[in-house]
Amino acid sequence: MSAGLQITGWPAHDSAISSILFGPDETSIFSLGSDGKILEWSLHNQGQVLWSKDCSRFCDLESSKHCRHEMALDANGRRLLATSGLVRAPIYQVRGHMNGLRTLAHAAAITTVDWHPTLPIFLTGSADNSVRVTSIL
Repeated sequence: MSAGLQITGWPAHDSAISSILFGPDETSIFSLGSDGKILEWSLHNQGQVLWSKDCSRFCDLESSKHCRHEMALDANGRRLLATSGLVRAPIYQVRGHMNGLRTLAHAAAITTVDWHPTLPIFLTGSADNSVRVTSIL
């Protein structure tokens, strides 16, 4: 790292990348394109997609030009939360088939998200100037 040399890289999206983060075991990374596509990439086999989700229906592509969408993984790396141009944000089960989970509604778009480092609790911040702390138990 001190040399500042690139270790690896690959073309990841057809649109600008809004958010990127390491997977929980650091053998994969997640990327979120401004078009709403979420991809999990293998770090062992660079360029191989392990999991993907299209959350474009939650991304207002017009506002994406002006604001950046974000995502966050829970402590176990099993649930992924993404920001939304809508008043609710999606929660996805990584490599699973659970659909339909969404955050509680704000009065405006959800602009930032995060998970508690150890508990099943997440945060949402909104363009309505509010913050919510929510448990999924």
